[in-house]
Amino acid sequence: MHEYSIAEGIILTIKSIMKEERLDEVSEVIISVGDLAQIDREVLLDLLKILSSEYGLGDVKYVINSEETTFKCNYCGYSWSWSSIRDVILKDLCGDVIECDNPIHFIPDLINVFMKCPRCGSQDYSILTGYDVRLVGIKGVRHG
Repeated sequence: MHEYSIAEGIILTIKSIMKEERLDEVSEVIISVGDLAQIDREVLLDLLKILSSEYGLGDVKYVINSEETTFKCNYCGYSWSWSSIRDVILKDLCGDVIECDNPIHFIPDLINVFMKCPRCGSQDYSILTGYDVRLVGIKGVRHG
C-alpha cells in the first residue's frame, strides 16, 4: 500500500525532528498533500494514527491539507490544473475506471510521460504546485 510507506516516512521524520529539536512530545502535525500524488487522505490519516501509537508518539492530531496541482507550459505559457485534466489522463491509464493504481500515483514524475499542454500539445511544462506530500509543521512540547 503506497499510503503506508508515506505514513511511515512521515512518522520517522517526526521522530527525527523530535530528536533534533529535543521535543518530548508532539501535539499536532500539519501535512500538505498535492493532488498529483493521488493519496487517499482517509487511509493516510488512519495509518498515521496507527503508526503514531506503534512508534510511541501517542495521541497526535494530524491536519491534512490538500494542495491543488498546477502546471505551466514553458512553450506557450498556458497554465492549468490537475483537476481540469485529471479525468482524461486517468481514463487513458485506467480505462473505464475513474481511479486505479496507475503509475502516476506511485511516481508523480511520470506525469511528463502521460500529459501534454492542453493548449499547444507541448510536453515542456513545469509543475508549479501540488506535486508531493510535505510535512508543513509540527507543534511540540519540551518538558525539561
